[in-house]
Amino acid sequence: MLDDVLVLHAMRWPDEIRDPTELLPPPTEVSDEEIEGALALMDTLTVDQLEGPEFQDRYTEAIAQIIESKREDKPLPEAAEPEQLPKCWT
Repeated sequence: MLDDVLVLHAMRWPDEIRDPTELLPPPTEVSDEEIEGALALMDTLTVDQLEGPEFQDRYTEAIAQIIESKREDKPLPEAAEPEQLPKCWT
């Protein structure tokens, strides 16, 4: 038997439960020109080939190196320094 268990349960009264349709945005009319403009914008911002250094999965590579080091009882690889800190960190 478990003695250190905390159970939380919230009971709601019927007036506390809202109909999810209240949360829907109001219907709007969209013209054909707006749809064509949106599709053209999506086409210009779409990248077909995800190649290059900015699309390299460094996280998966680092995890694979850590796993391989642990498997072979070798020291863990050194963490690479970030090339550039995000502006919000400086």
